[in-house]
Amino acid sequence: MKRSVRFTRRCATFQALTILAALAAAGIALFTRPEWGWLAIGLVDAFIMVTFWSAKRRYRFKYIEELSPEANAMLQRYGHYFAMPFASRDFSASAATSQFAGVALGIISAISTFWWGVALAGANWFLMGAVAVGLSPAASIAVDPAARIAHDEVVAFLQSREGGT
Repeated sequence: MKRSVRFTRRCATFQALTILAALAAAGIALFTRPEWGWLAIGLVDAFIMVTFWSAKRRYRFKYIEELSPEANAMLQRYGHYFAMPFASRDFSASAATSQFAGVALGIISAISTFWWGVALAGANWFLMGAVAVGLSPAASIAVDPAARIAHDEVVAFLQSREGGT
């Protein structure tokens, strides 16, 4: 089995683990104390952010003369996505799952009068939202036609390079 296929399966497994961690965090927060639920979400968030940071550092592309400036900007910003699209999408989905789990924990925290949990929910919402958008260009492609054109240009260039070697 190819290395990239194994990695993609691990990423899909991580998405399932993120869902389970979110459910476990909600259960822990409901039946014990909200602080313990935030600990579980914090560990998941930390892993996602370390993965995001390392992917951004590892997959850097140089300026490519054959591409337009917009396509080069897309390649610079989302190089990790073009190198491993399935993994990037799965980790983006994990960040979004963690984002919504934080909202649930924020509600539980408010009910339990743990006000720091409400503040953590707000911070988690914005932080994981930024990470989710940074991992996958799907949101910008859906609303911005110029981003879609740049994305398609990068994909066509990479496919032509792959087919030519």
